[in-house]
Amino acid sequence: MWTVELRLALLILATYTLLILLLGRWSARREARRARSALERIPLGFLRLLPDGRYVEANSIARQLLSLPAASGRLPEARWRPWLEEDMQAARAEWAGRSRLVAMGEGNALQWWVAPEGEEFWLFVADAGEGYRGLQMLRRWLAGLAHELRTPLATMLTHLEVLKLPSIAPEIRAQSLEILEAEARRMLRMAHGVLELGRLAGEPPVLRPLDLTEVVRAAVAEKLPEAQARRQTLTVEIEQGLPMAVGEADRLKQVFLNLLDNAIRYSRPGDRIAVTLRRVPAGIQCAVEDTGPGIPEAHLPYVTEPFYRGDVGESGGSGLGLAIVAEILRQHQARLEIESPTEGETGTAVRFTLPVWEEGG
Repeated sequence: MWTVELRLALLILATYTLLILLLGRWSARREARRARSALERIPLGFLRLLPDGRYVEANSIARQLLSLPAASGRLPEARWRPWLEEDMQAARAEWAGRSRLVAMGEGNALQWWVAPEGEEFWLFVADAGEGYRGLQMLRRWLAGLAHELRTPLATMLTHLEVLKLPSIAPEIRAQSLEILEAEARRMLRMAHGVLELGRLAGEPPVLRPLDLTEVVRAAVAEKLPEAQARRQTLTVEIEQGLPMAVGEADRLKQVFLNLLDNAIRYSRPGDRIAVTLRRVPAGIQCAVEDTGPGIPEAHLPYVTEPFYRGDVGESGGSGLGLAIVAEILRQHQARLEIESPTEGETGTAVRFTLPVWEEGG
């Protein structure tokens, strides 16, 4: 009897153990499926790495960011791989996570964090392109601003020394004061421009349906007195029946104001300036064209760079107007196109195309 009971108990125990194992495997597979599903949903790339350069698991974002051909395999011989191996070795030695910002070229960058986990490594990777581009832009702004401030500051210091002279003619004093005021206003315009660029980069536009005709007419009305004072003709040509555009009215008005400001400043008395809106397959094409002297071809690729003015003489500009225009249009999924012949029929034509509002959003 005891032997039968013992055998029955062992059978029950074995059956129970087997059930536990089967349930454990089923649960593990279920949890593994849940984990993989969760890894596909997180907004981060994830890899499980082996020390020999193989990876046994990679979610879709990791495959996209690191250009991996499959969910498992061997890491490619990319320019970032030595840096990753260096971080893996350091993480293993320190038994702590290591983070790195990796420039990928053409304004793109990745941020990764790698940590040891048993015999493997876990790698989390994210797209850091926007932050990296912002950092690079900030560095260019600061370098450009420092370069641009040197000349007005040196000029102001010179004229301050002149004003301290005990015997200075009244006309010289008046001239120095006029130059000091002009340079101070120039520096103020640069400061406003830099602040505006920073604000644009930090505050995405609120895109809504808008009547672009009203935006253009408001900008033209604001700049018309200045054009007339310089004996220039400013006209508006708007195609009838234009649909609603998509954008933020205040920022798009700033685009037209900046483009008109450039056209008026660099055109001559008697030149013509025209703003046109017309429907094209891609949206609404906007253009600001003038019959001014044009921009030398060598300068065209750089005119949207902050503080770049090229060989335009003393215009009084800040060198930030087109940079602000380009940034606003980028936020509106539009691109600036510039044509500017300097021979024959000279002039500058600046064009961009804005998307139209589709019913239903």
